[in-house]
Amino acid sequence: MPTPILHKLRPARLADAEVLVGLIAPYVESGLVLPRSAAEVREQAGQFLVAENGTGAIVGCVALRDYGAGLVEIRSLAVAPAFGNHGIGSHLVESAVALAKERGAARIFALTMRPHLFCRLGFHEVAKERWLREFPQKVWNDCRFCRKRDRCDETAVLLAVAAAG
Repeated sequence: MPTPILHKLRPARLADAEVLVGLIAPYVESGLVLPRSAAEVREQAGQFLVAENGTGAIVGCVALRDYGAGLVEIRSLAVAPAFGNHGIGSHLVESAVALAKERGAARIFALTMRPHLFCRLGFHEVAKERWLREFPQKVWNDCRFCRKRDRCDETAVLLAVAAAG
């Protein structure tokens, strides 16, 4: 895999909200990511990480959602198309996992159209029949409002975090 062509990874700032909405928009239109408003991104800026290129432009993002009881979701993963296939998405997921672990996550999951990315990073697929049991908070918070809820084509992936010894 090529070395990621980014200058740095950093927490999102309130001022990044419009850029992040624009970065996520093509993925929303294609049904890969749930929509996020600028107000929602500003409200949850502390949950986002952004990747910048060498000029300081934001070229990728990822967010965490903490459901409590050690369950954390990785969501809103997006990389600008011009910067795809350079390892930025993997770097964002790895950094989100590290942040979730720092915050006490016991189980980290994502719903994705690209499970191979997550499986390469240690996640395993979860059968749809187990979603309600494994991620009831996600189902009740997002899935029940999703336009694809009755014909969901996403794959759930899960990473169980080893307890600190």
